[in-house]
Amino acid sequence: MRNRNLLDRKLEVLEGTLTILQNIVNTQQPIEVYKINIGKAQAIVEDIRSMIEAEPMSPSEINKY
Repeated sequence: MRNRNLLDRKLEVLEGTLTILQNIVNTQQPIEVYKINIGKAQAIVEDIRSMIEAEPMSPSEINKY
C-alpha cells in the first residue's frame, strides 16, 4: 500500500475525533458541537474510502470478486 502512513494518520485523527465526541457526551455540551464533530468524522471516513479505492487491487483481491 503506497499511502500507508497517510492512512494511519487519518485513522489517528478519526480516533481523536471519536474521543472528542465521547467527551462531548460526558460533559453534556450543546448538540451543535456534537454535530460538527460527527461531520468531521464522516469526512475522514470518506477520505479514507477514497484513498483505499485509489489503491490498485492485488491479484488475490481481484479473484475474490
